Amino acid sequence: MAVFKRGKLWCYRVNFKNAGGAYVRKNGSGFRTKKEAQLAEGEVKQSLNKGFNLSAGDELFTDFFQEWFDLYRKGKKSPENDKDILTTIAFAKKHFTGVKLKDLDRKSYQKALNEYGEDHATATVKKRHTYLRACLREAIQEGIIFKDPTFNAQAIGKIPEKKESEKFLSQKEIHLLLNALMVGIKTEYISRHIILIQLATGTRISEAMGLTWDCVDLDNHTLKINKTWDYKHTKNFDNTKNYASNRTITIDQNTIHLLENLKKAQEKALEKSAFKNKKNLVFISLKDFEMITPDAVNKTLKNFCTKVGIKESITSHGLRHTHASLLLYKGINIKYISRRLGHKKIITTLQTYSHIIDELEQKESRQVDDIMNDVYANIV
Repeated sequence: MAVFKRGKLWCYRVNFKNAGGAYVRKNGSGFRTKKEAQLAEGEVKQSLNKGFNLSAGDELFTDFFQEWFDLYRKGKKSPENDKDILTTIAFAKKHFTGVKLKDLDRKSYQKALNEYGEDHATATVKKRHTYLRACLREAIQEGIIFKDPTFNAQAIGKIPEKKESEKFLSQKEIHLLLNALMVGIKTEYISRHIILIQLATGTRISEAMGLTWDCVDLDNHTLKINKTWDYKHTKNFDNTKNYASNRTITIDQNTIHLLENLKKAQEKALEKSAFKNKKNLVFISLKDFEMITPDAVNKTLKNFCTKVGIKESITSHGLRHTHASLLLYKGINIKYISRRLGHKKIITTLQTYSHIIDELEQKESRQVDDIMNDVYANIV
């Protein structure tokens, strides 16, 4: 009997041979009408005719997820991408332990996202959802499952998003930090020098670390940004973020003076030691000619922020935002700022600093009112 009634609900049963040649029974139950059961039975038979492996749905979802990662995604993109997927696999093992692929439904999936969102930001929840959905859609494509448990799922977190672009120093705080950094500064204080160059140029930490002396034009007061330092993985030079990040920017006289002193000290240290600056790096320890780590820079920055009474300390990336915000408040053209920061499109700059631009627009609106008032005041 293919379709039958059990109590008040309808069921179906389909017998078929699996890939190994053994007979397997596929059951379905809980249908309110005979028609619903027949339609479900028809879907199963249609899938069998297409060659789908129905018994594969008995595999644990977490096992399938791990296998999918190992086979299709591991090492195919960046190490960060691998790390994100492994974190999502850990999420699946916590929320879907013992759950078979065929038993994973929309209700349990949404419940897992809701629980995760209680103590995570929306962006983090969406990241988990993205990789779960990618894996499950592969299962649908292979005919292992027929309905998408991620369909219309809402990935929302309750922890407020942290907008890095809103973490920057005020002009007063910039003065406090600069004064503290310059007191007793020595050429061997490389972390301080990196902080100062980021404040003066808005470069990314990887761009500052990747600077070589052939990119520093002390006579014309410019820096050429044409590469980065991959401090996370290869510990070597890498390309800039995009083609627009290859740029030449101006630097002020004070920064030139710092770089001149640093270059002289570096050349003197090289003469007295057996070490060599093989990569011609600007920012390198004068003791052992090893690279300075971003952690060391951030630690130095945090200590100085605390020292001068800046309550909410920033990271080295916040120095980039500080530079950009300072230029915006001083009325520098947004197109120039975008090029100076190395943004691919000006819309990126507008979106990143929309909170500052909105504030400046309100100020400029009042200035327009004052201008018009002056015009009317001259009417005889």
